[in-house]
Amino acid sequence: MKYVVPAKRSSTRVPDKNFRPFAHGKSLMDLMVEKYLRLGDPDQIYVSSEDPWVEEFCASHRVNYLPRSPHLTANSYPYQSVVNEVCRQVPGDDDVMWCHATDPFFDEHQAVQDAWAAREEGTDSVVVVYPMKDYLLDENFHPMGFGFGPWHRPSQELPTFYLFGLTCSILTREVATGIGVVGARPQWFKARNHTIDIDTQDEFDLASRLYELEHG
Repeated sequence: MKYVVPAKRSSTRVPDKNFRPFAHGKSLMDLMVEKYLRLGDPDQIYVSSEDPWVEEFCASHRVNYLPRSPHLTANSYPYQSVVNEVCRQVPGDDDVMWCHATDPFFDEHQAVQDAWAAREEGTDSVVVVYPMKDYLLDENFHPMGFGFGPWHRPSQELPTFYLFGLTCSILTREVATGIGVVGARPQWFKARNHTIDIDTQDEFDLASRLYELEHG
């Protein structure tokens, strides 16, 4: 297994969100690499970034640095192409675990790896999703799976929807280098933690405070 984490430094909404102090003096990337180090050999861990400074970060954690072409950091560049091109840089033909650092509360990486080991024949990816039972309205403000007034349903009877947050996937090398983070025959891993996929400064600040409270 190869373990890959994308970590660009050109974030605009939250400048340097992957490497700035997040909680207890550690960055999101510090926490992510620590989780990977619990899974495997540091020689199998790869950090992809466009900033040469990240090579120093990788050396301090004894993991591998993958220099990323700057064009792969543009928000307009297709995400699946980023995954494909980064994973083509990873040596060998091993399966790939691809995880973002921006969902710090997810800590079931070993369980995802176990699910991959026990997957059904033909499964080409294991992908993390988050079950949701909420009173949701569609774009026309129509209720989804419940009704207003006498058609109200208690929350425990609501249908389950799933949030796909790009938190973590395990992929065959063929999927990683040719398709993206979800293959043609995925197996879905239902995460149990609450999630904050950090994309704004408010989310960064909230997640930081909650993480410190939970991991005091």
